[in-house]
Amino acid sequence: MTATQLIDYPKLFAVRLEYSRALLKLSLQQQDLIQQDDYTSLLDVLGQKQRLLGQLDQYTRQLPQLWEKWKTDRDRLPTAQRETCEAILQESEAILSELLQNEDTSTQSMIHRRDQTRQQLQSLNQGGKVSEAYRDSLAPVTHRHLNVDQ
Repeated sequence: MTATQLIDYPKLFAVRLEYSRALLKLSLQQQDLIQQDDYTSLLDVLGQKQRLLGQLDQYTRQLPQLWEKWKTDRDRLPTAQRETCEAILQESEAILSELLQNEDTSTQSMIHRRDQTRQQLQSLNQGGKVSEAYRDSLAPVTHRHLNVDQ
């Protein structure tokens, strides 16, 4: 039995595809939660994504030379198996591309919301300073001067 026969490429690539699908699903949930300003649930989703990425990393570490082996074995595989693998890999790449685009959109949304919040806080801070200035100018004369004898 050769090393090529020992590796079940369609199964390995299908597992990678499932991880990709699960990450995309969580990323879409993440984007919805950002739009809803539901940061408590967002933290849960981010935790799930982190665990899933850890599992994917652990799975990938178990097969350190899989891609190099795939490149050399690909042309030796039966046509049907090779086409199945290539279809799975193509679908995985499409999902990962969508995932990256969605992550970028989520990041931009969070940056925009952060900047909006910063502007609102600055506006409130400036409003408070204006209010203090008006209050001080309207205070009775005795309260506007420093009493050194106290």
